[in-house]
Amino acid sequence: MHSVSPAEVAQFKERGYFIRRGLVEDELVDTAMEKVWEYLLESIALSDDGEWLVSPTDPLTWLDPQWCHAEPAPKSGFYEGRPKIVADRRTVKLHDLGHQRYIRDMSTNHRYIRGIAEQVLGRPLKTSERTRGVYALFPSVRGQQHPESAKLGPHTDRVCQQLNIAVYLADVEPQAGGFTIWPGSHQYMHDAHRFQSNWSPKEGFRDRVREALENTTPFEFIGSKGDVLFWHGRLIHSAGIHVKDTIRWAVFADFSHDRPVLNPDEHRRLGQYEWFKDTKLFRNDYPATDDMWRGWRLASNGRQLH
Repeated sequence: MHSVSPAEVAQFKERGYFIRRGLVEDELVDTAMEKVWEYLLESIALSDDGEWLVSPTDPLTWLDPQWCHAEPAPKSGFYEGRPKIVADRRTVKLHDLGHQRYIRDMSTNHRYIRGIAEQVLGRPLKTSERTRGVYALFPSVRGQQHPESAKLGPHTDRVCQQLNIAVYLADVEPQAGGFTIWPGSHQYMHDAHRFQSNWSPKEGFRDRVREALENTTPFEFIGSKGDVLFWHGRLIHSAGIHVKDTIRWAVFADFSHDRPVLNPDEHRRLGQYEWFKDTKLFRNDYPATDDMWRGWRLASNGRQLH
């Protein structure tokens, strides 16, 4: 068991995150990357002009990917609202890999990661059924030639947000697409919602977002393969600025308490059906009071409340 230190608890409360370096073994990451590349090359069609190929071993083929036109998101059924694979120029999201065992074994089911999640969020945790999948940011010639044009896209997530992780599958240097968060913004966003975890914006929500962005400095998660970022789900975040010649590979996943949740049709009626996320809206969520840690193991009184 990797114990969460008092310093990490304090940092998580104040800034909304902490990092564990080298938490996932190289063998798990390397095995996953081999399978991810295989899946990507088999599942995403390249442009049909015959002038571009992509190779796992040739970085020159990673620049400005030329994917075929993507299929629109289904309007009904299990995959409603988001296709299994998103391949939009430099951004590739392999959502359909999210349920694969080799992905969960190095993320939500990894003994150290889950153990840390239990120390932070508390038991019982929902059994992991899937991650969000593997997210890749490919390099661009334009980004390298005109780095001043690169911009962040700060946003917050919907559905239920408690504890999230980002696991790197490859090394990420500065300005190479590193996942970027706004430390401390989870406190602003807690105040902007009616409920503690469910997506429930109050009037003035956008004003609180602007206030958080004005008063916090973004932090870019720089690291090596196997590094894990534990982050509060209310944090404002963004894909990082990418002006280098590498691919940023990451697995994103969610943890939540094991409590009754709404069914898929109830999520649809609320416009919050997101099949690729493991967390769902709690049927009875806590009101967003001054105690934003109610139910968490790191609750201010030192014991978990339910």
